[in-house]
Amino acid sequence: MPESSQKVNESSLRRFITNVEGLAGDGQAFVLVDERMLKIPGFLPGDKVELFIGANGRVIKADLLEPSPDRVKPDCFFHGPCGGCDLLELSEKGRKREKQAMIERALSHVPGGKDAYLHSFQASREIIRYMPRVRLHQSRNYEERESGYLASENSEQTLTGGIVPVTSCALLTPPLNRRLVATRKILTQVPIFLESLTLMSSSSHTSDRVVGHAVMMKGKPVGHFHKDLMKIMRAAGLKGLSVATYDNKIKEVHGTVNVTGLVATEVDGGPYDAEPSFFVQGNIFQNQVLIRKVVELCKPAPGCRIIEGFAGAGNFTLALAAKGATVEAVESHPGAVRTGIRNIHNSGFADRVQLLEGDAIKELSRFKTEPDVLLLDPPRTGTPGIGRIIAKLQPGRIVCVFCDLNACEKDASAIVRSGYKLTEVAGLDLYPRTHHVETICLFEKKV
Repeated sequence: MPESSQKVNESSLRRFITNVEGLAGDGQAFVLVDERMLKIPGFLPGDKVELFIGANGRVIKADLLEPSPDRVKPDCFFHGPCGGCDLLELSEKGRKREKQAMIERALSHVPGGKDAYLHSFQASREIIRYMPRVRLHQSRNYEERESGYLASENSEQTLTGGIVPVTSCALLTPPLNRRLVATRKILTQVPIFLESLTLMSSSSHTSDRVVGHAVMMKGKPVGHFHKDLMKIMRAAGLKGLSVATYDNKIKEVHGTVNVTGLVATEVDGGPYDAEPSFFVQGNIFQNQVLIRKVVELCKPAPGCRIIEGFAGAGNFTLALAAKGATVEAVESHPGAVRTGIRNIHNSGFADRVQLLEGDAIKELSRFKTEPDVLLLDPPRTGTPGIGRIIAKLQPGRIVCVFCDLNACEKDASAIVRSGYKLTEVAGLDLYPRTHHVETICLFEKKV
């Protein structure tokens, strides 16, 4: 349990005993002292803590006095050094309750946010074996070779090369978990030349198909390591492997790197393809729930015109087109665009879908104005310049899918200032056992 070991002169500090209020948008615990929010990483909601605060108002020392009643024993040997499941010591009931509270806190900072209809937080029906992709790293230690997950920045353990040598991971789909040890082993035997290796499986419980995407370290030529790449491919049992330079430009593809079932799940014409070189939603159970909610809020129908930014390989695009809407979409990743176009062609909806390659932040304002819906699924950084984009497009409704609560708060406030009202919000658990929250927001023009 968290305890500060920092040696300080406690007599010169202000001392407080209080309970942890909750988690901030970045997942760090916070307390309220003199109506100020003070972050104390490593604690959980409900923990009783003793704080020592310096003259500058910062927490100098924090000790746990009583654990939260929602604390549970972690069920993973690697918890701590591996920061992936940062809420593993919080019960599932406690996680669900806190994530709903995190959304409410974020909405309280959005003009009119408290008046929006907030659905009950929708937890994942499965909290393990949900993640269809994993990224592994080689250590940079040439004497003590290791490979695995990057260690948490908050880890107090000294690990070889900053690598957690995981032998099993409860989050991974079974095909990925079965390959974990063999892949780590081969990564310690070949030369150190990879920035990362991503493995991806399909959403099917009956398929053992796994493909990979290797990114070279800066200055390492792809051709020089061809034999080593083939060793990795064979040892990991990969059906395909794409290889990219440090700046993510694909230079080689061995075998076929597509997997099915991760994009536009349950949409007629599928299953649709994805590849490990670009982002897909990270929960094979919850993605279809997310798609259904987005479709519900967008209200697609024949004659409805939707502009979509950050479209990926068509996860929402195809579902909206299947309902008869015309969709004009933008995506920046060349691989996602290429795969998305193939998915659109296979869907039978090509006559009502247009997918363009480009930076959504730059390209969206160039579309024809007054679409019925503007749909955005931005990265964690949000959508810079969202106010300018909306002022140009003047959509009837705006639907945003946020994977970061700080981005949600910032972008939602900008949208409201642009003449829209936040009317409906739904929270979805795409990453159980972590602090991450997916938030779907509906904005409508103010009357």
